[in-house]
Amino acid sequence: MPPKKFEAAIARLEEIAALLEEGSAPLEESLRLYEESAELLAFCIAQLEEAEKKINLLVKTSEGFQVEETDLD
Repeated sequence: MPPKKFEAAIARLEEIAALLEEGSAPLEESLRLYEESAELLAFCIAQLEEAEKKINLLVKTSEGFQVEETDLD
């Protein structure tokens, strides 16, 4: 289960990368770590896509930024 925070997921991905780069984990553990990293990556991508949608709703005007009323789906 991925963490609830983007930053925690990134930190865990960094930990996994270090462990896999070390090369000392047995094959089964390496596969488990790889699977975990794939889930974390999917979580992070989804979080970034959601953030991008929210940012795209902001429209620059001469008075500053305003929220554009659009359907996210």
